[in-house]
Amino acid sequence: MANKDAFNGAKAAFTMFDAYVNTVAQDIGMERAIGLLTKTWENMEAMLGKRMKEQSVIKEVDAKMAWSLLKTPLAQSYGIIVKMAEETPKKAVGRVGKCPIYEAAQALGMDAATIEARCRASSIIGMDAVVKQLNPALSLRLKKFRSAADDFCEEEVVLG
Repeated sequence: MANKDAFNGAKAAFTMFDAYVNTVAQDIGMERAIGLLTKTWENMEAMLGKRMKEQSVIKEVDAKMAWSLLKTPLAQSYGIIVKMAEETPKKAVGRVGKCPIYEAAQALGMDAATIEARCRASSIIGMDAVVKQLNPALSLRLKKFRSAADDFCEEEVVLG
């Protein structure tokens, strides 16, 4: 029940957030609005990564550890279930299931291409900023974007 409640809460928050971004875009233009969205996610998540690094007793964070630090608590707080596809010190690949960010955008009538572009310009950039704070040699990439709400995204953290 807690997972469903977290998902529904995150979906409601992201629906409002996306509606706000759309309203801002009508006023200042979509390109500028997305640029500000990217900057916001990057700055906020870099601060999160810095706090995580300061609170960690681990000095050398590899891909597997970064994934664990990033995805477990964050995914749970949004009600997302992530299934691991690969986990090594150099590479961690996870499949992100049902996503409140995707469903919120879909509820507002955004098409899949727009949702993917927004995801790449926001949460993916943000999560990459987190892992770079944990270890500058790490990067997070979106390998596969879902084709529908019941599909999955595939994300990877890579060292080197």
